[in-house]
Amino acid sequence: MVYDMGYVMSEAELVAAATQLDKNGDGKITYNEFANWWKVGEDRFEALELSERVQAQWAQAIDFFKYYDKDLSGDIDPDEFKPVYKQLLDAGHKLGTLEQAIATLDTNGDHLISLNEYIGWLVKLGALSL
Repeated sequence: MVYDMGYVMSEAELVAAATQLDKNGDGKITYNEFANWWKVGEDRFEALELSERVQAQWAQAIDFFKYYDKDLSGDIDPDEFKPVYKQLLDAGHKLGTLEQAIATLDTNGDHLISLNEYIGWLVKLGALSL
């Protein structure tokens, strides 16, 4: 839709846009969430654009996630999450036990951590900005 409306967005910008629109953080953009964004007016797409610096940060976070998503499913299962957990601990994030970390990031309760859940968590921590 973005492209059809004459805008080109990078992968990082698309993930950031989905994160921005998904106000309740459930990994889905509801009709109401979309409608509220649409009401912004003509500059709705410009409001989603990221600076080059922020885009680079998002791209790095996405690449990090993809590296551990071994089956490229878009989700990290608990086994794939173990090395992610270690990396996040080594980076100074306070996550509790492995199970607590999974529960924190798995906002929809499906026992998988999606890219959107991971990115949403980074945004909540302030590690990524919109």
